[in-house]
Amino acid sequence: MLGPRRDRRVRFSGSWSVRLRSHGHHSNHVHPLGWISSALYLALPERGHEERSDAGWFTLGQPDEKLGIELEPWRKIQPKVGQLVLFPSWMWHGTVPFEEGERMTVAFDVSPPV
Repeated sequence: MLGPRRDRRVRFSGSWSVRLRSHGHHSNHVHPLGWISSALYLALPERGHEERSDAGWFTLGQPDEKLGIELEPWRKIQPKVGQLVLFPSWMWHGTVPFEEGERMTVAFDVSPPV
């Protein structure tokens, strides 16, 4: 059997926007319907004087804490307004909580051709 046709375009399996306010964060999760996932940063909170240095950062490779697997993130990315982060949809990802402000992102998942 031959592999998937390469002349077919990839497809977007979902897109959304997220607005997080003070004390906001994303729990670590995966996107089971995607192939490549993304985060585009439109607005970011300023780090407060008392906050940890990685407040609001994007994390990759750290499982959901509910699983009881204590692993540190494989990578942490400091987001910047206008930055697009692409990563495999199967990879655990989330964010470090921030204290004050607002964070706005737009995201999408891409799936392989069918």
